[in-house]
Amino acid sequence: MNILTLAGRYFAFFFLLLNTDHLFAQQPASSEPAWLKEYSEHQQYGSVYVVKKIDVSCRSYQSFLVDKNGNKLTPAYKDIGEFADGLAEFVPMEANAAKQGLHGFINKKGRVVVEPVYLGTDKFYKGKTWVIYSVGKQYGLSYIDTTGKTIYRIPIENFKNDFLISKATVDFVCNRDTKEDIIWWKKKELYLLNWNFSPYIEKEIKEAKGIYHFLYKGKYGIIDKNMILRIPVALDDIDPEYKFSGQGMERVRYGDRYGFINVFTGEMITGFEYTDTRKPTAGLFWVKKNNKWGCIDKTGKVRIPFLYDEASGFTAEDRAAVAINGKFGHIDKTGKIRTPLKYEFASYFQNGLSMVRLNEKYGYIDVDNKLVTRDDYAHALPFNQKTTTADRNGIRYELSLDGTETFVGFSYAWNAVFIIIAVLLFVWLNGYIFKRRQKSKTR
Repeated sequence: MNILTLAGRYFAFFFLLLNTDHLFAQQPASSEPAWLKEYSEHQQYGSVYVVKKIDVSCRSYQSFLVDKNGNKLTPAYKDIGEFADGLAEFVPMEANAAKQGLHGFINKKGRVVVEPVYLGTDKFYKGKTWVIYSVGKQYGLSYIDTTGKTIYRIPIENFKNDFLISKATVDFVCNRDTKEDIIWWKKKELYLLNWNFSPYIEKEIKEAKGIYHFLYKGKYGIIDKNMILRIPVALDDIDPEYKFSGQGMERVRYGDRYGFINVFTGEMITGFEYTDTRKPTAGLFWVKKNNKWGCIDKTGKVRIPFLYDEASGFTAEDRAAVAINGKFGHIDKTGKIRTPLKYEFASYFQNGLSMVRLNEKYGYIDVDNKLVTRDDYAHALPFNQKTTTADRNGIRYELSLDGTETFVGFSYAWNAVFIIIAVLLFVWLNGYIFKRRQKSKTR
C-alpha cells in the first residue's frame, strides 16, 4: 500500500472540510453560455453540465445536471460528482433515517441508473466501483458494475469485531456530499473499508502470480488482479509460505480463530471457526473445533465429524491415528474405524506398520490390525525407515518389517549400569594398586 498516497488522500479530505467555498472555481470564458451565471459552480462534460447553486456554504446548496441550453435534466440534488464510464455519482436532497446521505448514479441524460441506496461510493473505474451500506451492526462493502449489478460482496459478517457502525465516523466535504467516506480510528490510526491503490501498487498487484496480500498497521488484507478487495484489512495472520495450507486453500487468522481462503480468487471458503489446523494430507485438512478434531476438504465441506481428541495426518496407507478419551486407533479417509480405539497409544502408519502400546508394552501392527512383531517391548520407535529399534529386558534389537529381530546391543539403561560398574572397578583397581605400592615402599 502506498502510504504517502493514502496520507495525501486524507490530508486533502480534511483540508477540504475547512476550505470548500470554491472547489470547482471556474476561469471566466467569454464563450460560456450566459445562463451559467445564475450558478455558483459548474463543470462541463461534453454536451452536459453539472451545476451547483450555493445559498449558504456547507448548509444550503443544490446541484443539477443541465443540457447545453441550460435545461434541467434532473431534479435538485445535494451533489453530483464527476462523470466516469458515462455515469456520475449523485446524492439526493432526502437523507435516510439517520440523516446520512444516500448515493447512486445517473447517466448523461439524467436517468437514474443505480438507485441512491448506498452510504458511500466512488466514481467508476474500468467498469466497476465499490459501494458501502449497512449490514446489521456493521458497514459492508460490495463492488458493482455500471448497471448496478453486484460483482462481489465482501463477507463482512466474518469480521464481527471490525467495521462496526457504532465505531465509525461518517463525514463529507463541505458542499461535496459525493466526497463522503466512512472512517474508523484505532489508537489514532485510520482504517477504512474501501482502498484505492496508487498506479505503482496496481501494477505490482496485477503482476503478482496469485492473490495479493498487503499489510497495513499490523493487519492484512487481500486483493485480486482485478483490483477487487476480497478480504478487508482485518486479518491478524496469513500463511504465504504454506506451512498450514495447500490444496488451493490458504489458512488465515482473525483474532484467535482460523479460516481458509481460495488462493486463486481470495474468496473465503470457510468462516473463522477453528482453534487449530494441520497441513493437509491426502486431500483432507484436520481442523479443531469445540476442542475436537475433524476433517474438511478443499471446498470446506466436513468429511470426518469433529469427534477426536487427537489426530495425525493421513499416510500412504490411507490411515490416520486418532484418539477418544485416551484410547487410540486408526481411521481411513472416509472416517471408517480400521483399527479399534483400544490402545494406550498408536502412531501414524509408515512403511505399512504402526507402533502401538497396550498394557505399557509396545508392538507393531499392519493395516489389518494384525500383530507383526512381538508385543512386549519396553521402548520402541516407529518404522520411519525399513528398520527400527526396540528393546526388551534391557536388550536392544533391530526390527525388520516382517518382525525379525537382530541383536544390536544393550539398552541405554543397561549401558549406563555397565559404565557405572566399569567406573567403580576402575576406582577400586586404582585404589588396590595404590595400596600395593604403598606396602612395597614400607618393606
